[in-house]
Amino acid sequence: MEQNKTNRNLAVAISAAFVAAIALFVAVILPAEFGRDPLGTGRLLGLSGVSETTADALQTQFEFHKTDEVEFILEPFQSLEYKYLMDQGNGLVFSWHADSELYFDLHAENITVEDYEESYAEGDSSQDMGVYEAAFNGMHGWFWENRGFDTVTLRLQTSGFYVHATEYRGGGSTDRSPEPVFAD
Repeated sequence: MEQNKTNRNLAVAISAAFVAAIALFVAVILPAEFGRDPLGTGRLLGLSGVSETTADALQTQFEFHKTDEVEFILEPFQSLEYKYLMDQGNGLVFSWHADSELYFDLHAENITVEDYEESYAEGDSSQDMGVYEAAFNGMHGWFWENRGFDTVTLRLQTSGFYVHATEYRGGGSTDRSPEPVFAD
């Protein structure tokens, strides 16, 4: 009799565990891993499409990967802009260093919306580095100004997906076409 009660309790426990596993699978795992949400719990718990977020980790590009390395000399109270023509979503890894502090403004101009410009970082520094992602199609880059009395050398290195670069200085502009990088 005691054995039958123990077997019955074990069967009830196994059945309850099985039902709980099925409920967990349908309520949590299906929405999070497979994008199926039959009960709506995935939406309520914020799990719907969790597995789809990894698809954004890879972004196919239409431009060749390019690198650019330039050096600028800024005389006292001289300024320049250096920008890249980039498509929305394209990335740029950058690093710049000056041998003295400069005023800088990292900004972009939208080429599809007239008179739309957005600034992302500005201040006084002798260096900056990071990853920049274009929020829209346009010209993306820096304005630097030497506000001191000494001549400053500025070095910029970039790597990313852009069409070309343009230097704006002294009322004129010069286009540069960095060569694509090809792996051997």
